[in-house]
Amino acid sequence: MTGSGNTRNMAPLVAAWKQAFHLATNGSGSYGKGLNLHRNGAVAQIHAQPGRLAAAVTAKKATHQAVLLLPELTETQWDTLAGRLAGNPQAVADLLANRVPAAIADPGHARGIAIVPAAEEITFSCSCPTGHTSRVCDHSAALGHAVTDRLAVTASVLLGARGMSARTLAALVRDLVADTDLGTLPADADGTVRADQLYSLSAHRPPHTAPDLDLDSVVPLTSTLDDPPLPGPGAQDLAWMAQDAADRAHALLSAAPVQPHDDLADTVRILATPHGVDRLPAAADATGLTEATLRAMMIGYHHGGPAGAHATLTAAAVPPSTLEQAAETIRASRAVALGVIDIADGAITDSTAGVQIRPGLDGRWHPFTLWRADEWRPAPGACDDPAEAFRAARRARAARPLRR
Repeated sequence: MTGSGNTRNMAPLVAAWKQAFHLATNGSGSYGKGLNLHRNGAVAQIHAQPGRLAAAVTAKKATHQAVLLLPELTETQWDTLAGRLAGNPQAVADLLANRVPAAIADPGHARGIAIVPAAEEITFSCSCPTGHTSRVCDHSAALGHAVTDRLAVTASVLLGARGMSARTLAALVRDLVADTDLGTLPADADGTVRADQLYSLSAHRPPHTAPDLDLDSVVPLTSTLDDPPLPGPGAQDLAWMAQDAADRAHALLSAAPVQPHDDLADTVRILATPHGVDRLPAAADATGLTEATLRAMMIGYHHGGPAGAHATLTAAAVPPSTLEQAAETIRASRAVALGVIDIADGAITDSTAGVQIRPGLDGRWHPFTLWRADEWRPAPGACDDPAEAFRAARRARAARPLRR
């Protein structure tokens, strides 16, 4: 299954991979060197297997085996994704026409299932000396750039690395489409699907059960909406901006003090867009922060919004008693294994396990894991409960190899 004729639709997937890969290299000089190797044709055929992308890379008359390690999606995640695609007539038509649907490129259109892994989920390996230490090298960086170009043609390579071939996914979706005569839905000779075929597919689907509406509760619209087309912000970004606007409007109407505009959060939000990484040098000059710091804040923004970005830079100021109470909650919950938790610099840290939680401006506790030396990277799972946030940090640490 290929993405022929679907290159434009794969733009969100390409942009998402490019950003995640760039952040995963953490500003290494190998990022640029790898790009030159790729442009010079150093990367051989890319092989996708569950959990890995591999290719031979030739540089300086030596050939090395470069590998990118990615976590596989769970069976539940694949079922969720297939269910979403089965409800999208265009996506089903694409799959039946041996094309990867554009809807798969964006988690906002795939019930939150991201085909592109997060930056912290991408790890590097290579047969060269640098690659043996799980650090990015010129060869693995070249492979990452080659994957970017490959995704512009077909998403199949990334699907395979995430644990399912495009054909298997198509079969799974096909099984979910009930009461449909699949024999009437093949693609035409030029690879298109006629409008009457799409109508037939939609018309023969069983009716949806009416939702049980609870009119007494308020559900933000952005929790159910798909992401808008690029280059617009995602649904979650819109939710954060709408909440900020609502807070400011409430403050103005109630004559409460209005917080100053958060220029830094706006900067990180722009950087966190699919093409924002190109603005990193300018953002570093404008903010006075290093590019490495801004990259980490971008990851924090992805996981926890503006508060996650700020927590990455520094923990929110809270009374010492709040930290002590949170530490006691963690101890009582047995979230700590064999390590000892310490309170320092406004954070709660288990140095033995390489995990940490920090209070955020939003009142939640934001999890972090040790990246290398004294560098901490944001992890998903920010929570009001410090024990749950601590467990999220431990889960992220267990899934992330030690960086040296």
